[in-house]
Amino acid sequence: RSLCFPSSTMIRGALRASQRLLAPSLLTTVGTETTGPWMTEDWRMFVTDTNTGNKISPWHDLPLFLDAEKGVLTYLNEIPARSTAKMELSPKLESNPIKQDIKKGKLRYFTYPASGPAIPFNYGMLPQTFEDPEEKDPDTQCFGDADPLDVVEIGPEDCGMGTISSVKILGCLALIDEGETDWKIIAVRSNSRMAEGLEDIKDLKEKFPAVAAAIHDWFEMYKTTDGKPKNVYAFDGQFKNREYAMSVIQHNHNVWKELVSGKRNNSKGFWLGTAKSS
Repeated sequence: RSLCFPSSTMIRGALRASQRLLAPSLLTTVGTETTGPWMTEDWRMFVTDTNTGNKISPWHDLPLFLDAEKGVLTYLNEIPARSTAKMELSPKLESNPIKQDIKKGKLRYFTYPASGPAIPFNYGMLPQTFEDPEEKDPDTQCFGDADPLDVVEIGPEDCGMGTISSVKILGCLALIDEGETDWKIIAVRSNSRMAEGLEDIKDLKEKFPAVAAAIHDWFEMYKTTDGKPKNVYAFDGQFKNREYAMSVIQHNHNVWKELVSGKRNNSKGFWLGTAKSS
């Protein structure tokens, strides 16, 4: 299937990717600063409190829940749509900056599809969540991938790297990546017009079936251009609904709380310096 996502001309009025919505009790403003040359192993993007100039951890210091009842959560964008560099929050570095992934000593880039490599959606993570590599998921029966929960943000505009926004949770997919559970939470920015009428994964499949198909196919196929086999899914590749996704999120939020409080083993040596589990 073609990787068909709505363009900005199809869904007009979506607010600019740079706009941010956060719980006002946490920070008045947040910003980003970068260090090191771009497209090198030394490049970093830090999230900052612009009132104080201090670095903050987007993993530990941002709130997860903005409106839990309505499924509205905080989202950090790591990879803008239609880009190729594989960027990710670093759980081991102080303040957990975004950096480019390195594999076998080389900066990592997406190579799928071969006709024009790019990730077709915005991609990021949920703060204050953690998939424990020492715990088997009760439904997938695979251990966690030792990362915060991943988010596929389906808004029509490219979301800038480091952008923090509120998203509506729609559902999830259970990817099994090299034997590890790697949940993909499906969401849409709250301030996108695409969000209107989307409350659950069934709405996405009905209104934008090509988007749902593209998400499913991209994660299944994106490693094949590197000579690897197709990825597999739990649940026969079926999307799970918002209620199920929220239960996954709540569980992994509780796991994060136990990690930062010392109740779970920090076997990977993650930086938890400013974390508070209250």
